[in-house]
Amino acid sequence: LEFGESMEQKDEKKVSKRCPECNSEHLVRDYERGELICNDCGMVLEDSFIDQGPEWRAFDSEQDDRRARTGSPMTYLSHDKGLATEISWSNKDYYGKRIPHKNRAQIYRVRKWHQRIRVSNAAERNLSLALQMLNDNGAKLGIPKDIKETAALVYRKAVEKNLIRGRSIESIVCASIYAACRMV
Repeated sequence: LEFGESMEQKDEKKVSKRCPECNSEHLVRDYERGELICNDCGMVLEDSFIDQGPEWRAFDSEQDDRRARTGSPMTYLSHDKGLATEISWSNKDYYGKRIPHKNRAQIYRVRKWHQRIRVSNAAERNLSLALQMLNDNGAKLGIPKDIKETAALVYRKAVEKNLIRGRSIESIVCASIYAACRMV
């Protein structure tokens, strides 16, 4: 919303197009339904559009610059870079209610299959194992997260350049941690 603009005004913003049915220029975007509608004949010109604007309000440009879309940050410490969906192992639903006993077996199977399909091939499985080793070794050594991220990036580059084949994962992980520590 712009300054001084109500929700009704936002919904009735005019669009510079013409209706193919009645040739009217009185088109209205309904942000709630995701539709572009002719105000004269009622024809729906577009549907299922997504409002790409921010979902927050800012009262000055400095505040607008500080705000950003949120979500989990990307990380090289996870084989999928932290972008995959996680199914919690707690027996509670999204609202915090306990899952009924009759559904728990089904939920357990869904969780188990989710774990299986997260890592689809041998290369991903090895990467997942290596990054878990990197996290464990880094935690034992008290290495900060930024250095572990760098080590994970070094390991990923070694995988890309086929330097892993014939060497143990553990040795390459340790070498990656050492290289990351030297870089900083």
